[in-house]
Amino acid sequence: MNYRTKTSTLIFGLASFATAIVFFNGCKSPTENKAITKTAEAKENLADAKETLDKAKKEYVLRYEAFKLESDSKIAENEKIIAELKKKAKMESNAAKEDFEKELAVLEQKNQSLKEKMSYYKDEGDDKWESFKLEFDRDMDNLGKALKDLTKNNTN
Repeated sequence: MNYRTKTSTLIFGLASFATAIVFFNGCKSPTENKAITKTAEAKENLADAKETLDKAKKEYVLRYEAFKLESDSKIAENEKIIAELKKKAKMESNAAKEDFEKELAVLEQKNQSLKEKMSYYKDEGDDKWESFKLEFDRDMDNLGKALKDLTKNNTN
């Protein structure tokens, strides 16, 4: 055989092989085609779910950070009010001073406890976060009211 014949035979053989592969791959059963489609859909759904989860986590972190900043600000404001009340209490010389200082110490401890509670909070999911946030807000509001009441009672 000459060179052209060998080359032609080789090309014909490769073309026949490629045709056979295409033909046999095209002849997959409907079950195989459904399985391939379902696998592709599952992969797409998984990717969508991961994207949604990532987005939800980012939103949760942003809400948490905003709440923490707001709470830290309120705690710092309470610390400022407590410091001012302590200065006023030192200038007083009446019998009510001792009771006032005791109440002030209790409120200062509550403020410190809220500060620690916020700093030690660990992510335990959205449901626990909502519960924590409601309880924390309630405690913060009660402390704020108690400080206002103490201020009113001290100025009377």
